[in-house]
Amino acid sequence: MRMRFGPDSDDEFHAAARELLDGFAAWLTENEVDAEPMSAELLLQYKWLAADGDLANWHLEHVETFLDGWCPHVVLEHRLPVRLVPASVAAFIEYLDERGLLAPGGPRPSQVRRLCGEYVQEYEELEAGAGSPLLTELGDDPDPVRIPSPADRAASAAQARILHDARALAAWCGDRGRPLTATGNLRLADARELVDLLGTGDEPDRYGRLDRSTRLRTLTWVLETSVRAGAVRREKGRLVAVPRFAGLDDTTAHEDLVLAARDVGALSTGWPRAVVDDGTDPDRPAGSLAHPSLPAPLEDVVLGFDDEDPVPGAGIDDETIEALLGAGDGPPSEDATPALLFLLRHVEDGVDHDDLCHALDVLLDWTEEQPGDTGVAEGRAQLLLEQLERLGVIAWTGSRTEPDDLVGQVRVGGIVQLTPGGVACALLLLAAEDLHYPTRPDPAVASAAEIVELAGEVAPDEWRRDIDAWHAAQPDPARAVADFVAAALAPGQSLLVALTATGVAADRFGADTVDTLLREHLDGPHRGMVARRLVARGALDPDAVEPEVLLVSSVDVLAVALDTVDAEDWPDAFAAEFPPESLDVFDMLWQLDHPRVGDVLAALGEHHPDAAVAKAARRARERWRSRTGGS
Repeated sequence: MRMRFGPDSDDEFHAAARELLDGFAAWLTENEVDAEPMSAELLLQYKWLAADGDLANWHLEHVETFLDGWCPHVVLEHRLPVRLVPASVAAFIEYLDERGLLAPGGPRPSQVRRLCGEYVQEYEELEAGAGSPLLTELGDDPDPVRIPSPADRAASAAQARILHDARALAAWCGDRGRPLTATGNLRLADARELVDLLGTGDEPDRYGRLDRSTRLRTLTWVLETSVRAGAVRREKGRLVAVPRFAGLDDTTAHEDLVLAARDVGALSTGWPRAVVDDGTDPDRPAGSLAHPSLPAPLEDVVLGFDDEDPVPGAGIDDETIEALLGAGDGPPSEDATPALLFLLRHVEDGVDHDDLCHALDVLLDWTEEQPGDTGVAEGRAQLLLEQLERLGVIAWTGSRTEPDDLVGQVRVGGIVQLTPGGVACALLLLAAEDLHYPTRPDPAVASAAEIVELAGEVAPDEWRRDIDAWHAAQPDPARAVADFVAAALAPGQSLLVALTATGVAADRFGADTVDTLLREHLDGPHRGMVARRLVARGALDPDAVEPEVLLVSSVDVLAVALDTVDAEDWPDAFAAEFPPESLDVFDMLWQLDHPRVGDVLAALGEHHPDAAVAKAARRARERWRSRTGGS
């Protein structure tokens, strides 16, 4: 049987793999082995796509690379079975040995099994989600993030390095501006001066004598960001300050700079682009790709760069974004996008750097791009986070530096957290990608309608705290309560929000106060619910209300219960709404013009604890079906 395949032997490989996998599946059944063929299929694909294509020769380093990096990336991204991977790999090698398909001289199955045994605990943790805590969150809708107050955003913006960079650049230009090269770049002496002035951390002579300013990675993206944001501009061969930018408040200037950084591609770890080296670097082989952790030279920046298309960055696909947000309008263009989505879920406590690095590696294929380079994810994460840190979007605290064979030192560990200004900027960046993250306002500046709309969107206790903070900030508390009740009962407001918000209003602002306000809404769109509450409170004579109005409100309440309450609690709710003495109401109930009558009658007929009431509900539902043709 042919066991070696080149990258172009697509049909032949898949035919051989199918034969091997079918035989392996039968072998597992025959020998009652606790393993599964999918792991073997991934192993074969790895050997063909990422290794040497020799399916008969299983070097231990190949098995280790598969288990240590290639396989976790694939199974986590596609949510495939995880726990049995090591045992399945060991079993597949034993199967090949029994069939006489292993090449002589290679590791024995017992050696492979011992190696696989070292990964059992790691894969069990991956199965439980411990390997990537952030990725396990993707199936849940995110809670709305609170937009920081204007004062907090302004204070955060004032501390952003990029704002100081842009204003320092403008001041450095002076009244006459600074001359540029013929291609619109900084002169080398000026670039060296700016490295020190701005503290960019670039090393001008790291790879020999500096020959062009665009080799200074951080200085270059800071400059292009400042140009795009309008802090400085290229004009007639000079770099000049722009007066309009100097007049902007800190918050506006900061947000303009962050969006400009996105526009020039500075939020991608591929910026500057990794290009084929020209061989002038004695420490790097000619023709090799620049390591993502190293400053790679840009092609000469031409005059008017700020009007060109942004440098493209690494992307992630539609399915990934749909998994992150539950829905997505299109793929983002920047590596920062998934990082921002994770960080917005943890505004208060931040995200562990190692967890964030692993999650981004899985989503963005960082290690996949350079298999076997275990430092690529850490290097790219460092680039991305240091760019976001300089932009004032994140604070990266508690990190440490560790030695790295390629770059000398790499920054790892600690907690990554959005700054107050970074929260607002993250939302702007996502909106630029047509990704609209759910938000909640600062209660001190929110409107009554915005506070009401949080019903069901945030935890009840948190919502009540926001209501209290909002009410305490109102200059006219009595008027504010009236606005709150009006927003809860506004036309088009969902019944769930109306019920919940008026109930909470009575609890927070006083039942008698709310009852008085509810009277003003007896003729409004939620009059049934209003009348029901007032009658129950003894604030309204039930004879003054049409029976049909109260019956409609009962259907409303039970419809909400069907949508929000566990089925095991339905009987109690049904008995409270329709006690045994209420049998007569079913003669009216089936005639109501209400979109949920059929649903409510069906549930009452099946789950009401009183047999007579349940029977009356079933009979009423049959009449409703005859009248409406409903099913």
